[in-house]
Amino acid sequence: MQRFVFGAVLATSALASGIPADERAELVADLAAWREKFGADAAANGLLPKAPGGVHEEASDLLLSRLRAAKARLPALRAANPDATFSVLTPFALLSHDEFKARLGRSFGKVQPKRALRVEDVDFASLEGVAAAGSVDWTTGKCVNAVKDQGQCGSCWTFSATGAAESAHCLATGTLLNLSEQQLVSCDATDGDGCNGGWEDKALTWISSHGQCLTKDYPYTSGTSGQNGTCKKTCKAQKLSIGTTVEIAGEGPLTTALNTQPVTVAVEAGNDVWQYYGGGVVTACPGAQSDHAVIAVGYGSASGKNYFKVRNSWGASWGEAGYIRLQRGVGGKGMCNVAEQPAYPKIVKQ
Repeated sequence: MQRFVFGAVLATSALASGIPADERAELVADLAAWREKFGADAAANGLLPKAPGGVHEEASDLLLSRLRAAKARLPALRAANPDATFSVLTPFALLSHDEFKARLGRSFGKVQPKRALRVEDVDFASLEGVAAAGSVDWTTGKCVNAVKDQGQCGSCWTFSATGAAESAHCLATGTLLNLSEQQLVSCDATDGDGCNGGWEDKALTWISSHGQCLTKDYPYTSGTSGQNGTCKKTCKAQKLSIGTTVEIAGEGPLTTALNTQPVTVAVEAGNDVWQYYGGGVVTACPGAQSDHAVIAVGYGSASGKNYFKVRNSWGASWGEAGYIRLQRGVGGKGMCNVAEQPAYPKIVKQ
């Protein structure tokens, strides 16, 4: 295996050495800009391709070749998504497509059965009129915490569920808590396997039943270790003002739910769109299976395009300060599957 990888690096090095001088100079400048913005976090989160031997020149050529390959993918993305921007100045730019997809693949559980809409929990009145006329953005209020970073742990499901619970509790009580994702990673073995993925909607039920500790009492460590950790039961769980979990499906019900609170959603993110996203409204996604859990925090319109605003858990340096906008009004499962399986906890007013 080592000889194979070493040979691959030598081949890559030769490829990089064959880059025309002017293009190479541009790539060197791009790589320097990438290192300045993402280098430290990328090293901590396992986002650098591994070169054996630690020879500086070989490693540099490998990175230049990766950057060149990434830049070659951008024109097709821009053509398919004229209302969005894409760039190699993203945290994941030096990962190959397969590496990025594999990283997402461990974050999510098995395919769930197709959801039946819970009609009694959804207000269907004037859905299209409300969606077209208005906008909602929960990030402009006081009930959404700053964007977090799951690091090199497939724990997106815990960030999605925790964020929805934090917001629901805040809307019920007026107090925004910073709850512990690590507690779910280490302790909720019913709804997931920590860094190996889980169910964000099912985790909401666990949170409602058990309560959740504060981050300061149970800090997040799996992002750097990549390990689930041992469940600790010494912290004090907060009693939260949330009730049963409501599972819905479709863009209309998602829009209606967002009029009340942020909503957990599953999306298809293991693709070039999410790997190189810089900003704007995404209007084309490949159409594969969902592989990532996030939080829908609002909807609106920009330059004639309706969108859902989604909060990610890849840090604030990704996308629009940690957020992405997905076209709204495409029907079916929604853009990047955003409307396929939303869920939210009922707000219990005190």
